Amino acid sequence: MIFNYNSRINFHKLLNLINIKKLEILDFGCGNGIWELSKINNKRIKKIVLYDKNKKLLPKLRKKYKNIKIKINFNFNSLVNNKKYNLIIFSSVIQYIQKSDFIKIIEKITKNKKNKIFIAIIDIPFLPRPLEFILMPFFNLRRFFYVSKIFFLKKYKKLDYYTYKKNDFNPLKKKFKIKYIRNLHDLIYLRYSLILESK
Repeated sequence: MIFNYNSRINFHKLLNLINIKKLEILDFGCGNGIWELSKINNKRIKKIVLYDKNKKLLPKLRKKYKNIKIKINFNFNSLVNNKKYNLIIFSSVIQYIQKSDFIKIIEKITKNKKNKIFIAIIDIPFLPRPLEFILMPFFNLRRFFYVSKIFFLKKYKKLDYYTYKKNDFNPLKKKFKIKYIRNLHDLIYLRYSLILESK
């Protein structure tokens, strides 16, 4: 996440969708960190690796997370070579990644992985940003107030923003089963989530 928003993923529902007993998680685009102690200490979680391309987040994350289960790794090539993680989470980050680049990222980080792997892509926008902003107060007032603070900032306006239709994920069907679900984030009706499961 590029801009910090203390949203909560429906973690209980996410775990119910992943049929792996011991999870080694890669949080791709971790931002300021969404992991609360109760989630970290879940018995099913063996390890969580945090990754973000914004290296300015490193000091804050190191200060925030001193739990033995949390590893911070901002080296993309190192992530590609790691064969152990079995759940990759993209939470409220896909809208800042160009579609062709996103497919390439998935291909790179899952290349030559022999174990079962799940990918949870959460908070996927399908509406143009201005229209979503207009509708937001009817569905999530708290998030609307947060977005109102950043919506007109130059830094935010300069960001490339992408919406995703369900058929944009079709190139992944060769390697993954795709399950579209109600958004696991707090913007339930204006965005959606999906789970990829390796075949």
